[in-house]
Amino acid sequence: MGIIRLIGSIAAPKFLQAQNTHIARIMEIRTMSSNQYLNPESVWQRLRNNQICSCEEALRQLVDPKGLVKLELLDQELNHRFFREFEDLSALPPVIPLLLWRSCFYIGSPYVLSPEELRAIGDRTLTEVRSILIAPESYRVWFRRQNIPSQNSINSAPLINPLTGETELADISEVTDLYLSQAVDQTRRINALISVALQHRASDIHLEPTALGLRVRYRIDGILRDIKTLHLDISRKIIVALKVMCNMDIAESRRPQDGRIGKNYTNTEELDLDLDMRVSTLPCVHGEKIVIRLLPRENPFSDRIESLGFTKRALSIYESWIWQPQGLIIMTGPTGSGKTSTLYTSLQILATEHVNVVTVEDPVEYVLPNITQTQVHEPAGMTFAAGLRAILRQDPDIVMVGEVRDPETAETAVRAALTGHLVLSTMHTNDAASAIPRLKDLGPDPGLISDALLGVVAQRLVRKICPHCAKPHTPTLAELKSLHIDPDTVDLTHWRKGVGCNRCFNTGFLGREAVVELLDADDTVRQLIYEGTITQMNRYLNEIEFHSFRLAAIEKLTIGITTTDEILRVLPRSALYRKSTHPSRHHMKAINASSP
Repeated sequence: MGIIRLIGSIAAPKFLQAQNTHIARIMEIRTMSSNQYLNPESVWQRLRNNQICSCEEALRQLVDPKGLVKLELLDQELNHRFFREFEDLSALPPVIPLLLWRSCFYIGSPYVLSPEELRAIGDRTLTEVRSILIAPESYRVWFRRQNIPSQNSINSAPLINPLTGETELADISEVTDLYLSQAVDQTRRINALISVALQHRASDIHLEPTALGLRVRYRIDGILRDIKTLHLDISRKIIVALKVMCNMDIAESRRPQDGRIGKNYTNTEELDLDLDMRVSTLPCVHGEKIVIRLLPRENPFSDRIESLGFTKRALSIYESWIWQPQGLIIMTGPTGSGKTSTLYTSLQILATEHVNVVTVEDPVEYVLPNITQTQVHEPAGMTFAAGLRAILRQDPDIVMVGEVRDPETAETAVRAALTGHLVLSTMHTNDAASAIPRLKDLGPDPGLISDALLGVVAQRLVRKICPHCAKPHTPTLAELKSLHIDPDTVDLTHWRKGVGCNRCFNTGFLGREAVVELLDADDTVRQLIYEGTITQMNRYLNEIEFHSFRLAAIEKLTIGITTTDEILRVLPRSALYRKSTHPSRHHMKAINASSP
């Protein structure tokens, strides 16, 4: 039989538990008719029809000299016939039925099977059994294809390597194709796309119609990745199915629409977890584009602020704010900068049995324990301002307002901070200092703001270097110049860069953490809020040891967390030019120099 080896003498290694727990799902084929699996083009069928001259030739066509199996030539009827004889599939070694010829089953295995194992299989199938050594990769691919979960529901459990028990590091596009291959209608195709997105930590799914079909992209770690383009024939059908799922008007395709979908999904540990999806449509040249924001409702946040990315100095300042009995803390940054993560993590630390924590949000993205959360509903009159007024009558100790975006909410939040409540809220500004004139523009008296404000946190999320493929990196002079770094003042020994691997999808990055800028409302800042300008504020911050974006970014680089390119991609350019002068200068010098 050439290089193909018939094995029967050496004992095979024991199966890992992952094989035992997952292989049972393979054999849903037992409940299906064997006629469904007839494949006249399979090698087994051709051998039976005398289109192949011998069993040895058939095996050579199925398994190449390197042990790689041509999976597309296997026969599914034979697959069904073999596995239906075994009640306890977990007791089987890893095998693929290849041929049944003259009362002999030829099975492929990545392990050398013992005579006892071959005899046990033969006793169940009432045949002689011969084992052929195949490449482990062929078995993994076959197992993956057989183990695709049903697309009747959403499943975020990652694929498991049956030979090692570890998470399978398969290509995203390949996994998407596998899942879509089991989808027989549009709802199941949508479930398949959501399942793969959840498996790979995607926060958003983009479905964009083009002239060639429906372009699918996932946003992973803040970056959009092309996954595949679905066929033009099903492009419009998927869009319509999604609109039906979130109760949109399917007859209207000329204006944007917003909707929500609530579903359950399963992962490795739990069943029936809640998933909330915000769906937005936008008319475009080739139809309607849809973006789905994925919001798993189980609490993904720890009660450790240290895990967010604060430096030690910034963390010390921030913790001194959140343990104050009253005052206003503002989180600022663009959409997707991690403000919600910081807020929710802080609230979980504060939400003890001795305090009443109440939030008003739009929307309630995650349900937190021991916290009363309220949903904004503007058509019913439940606005941020109305919700905040109602909360203040609920005897709160700590209040979180999802966003300060109108004068009434700003006024109420500031007054609540002055009347014995700790108030946390968010705004959208480029940096920490810009939050103050923005708050003043909304109308509260500057004197009230200066009395209420504890501080401002501005943040961005940078991708972290993948620990599995990180290599030492010596920054170039151009990199240092882009951040205005003097190489003589910065430690360059721990700079790193990811070269790309399967675990990080060959990007060199895995996960994200915050780069944080903190403005501490000391006496001088309070005076500037009351009677100063933003120019005076920036001049004062340049003179003190202000914890700026630039200093936080340099610290991330020097300890090997992220890269220069990532810093330049995420931070506003204005933040990279902020430099501190000697902090011992008198703090009021900036004010006096700018006063008329």
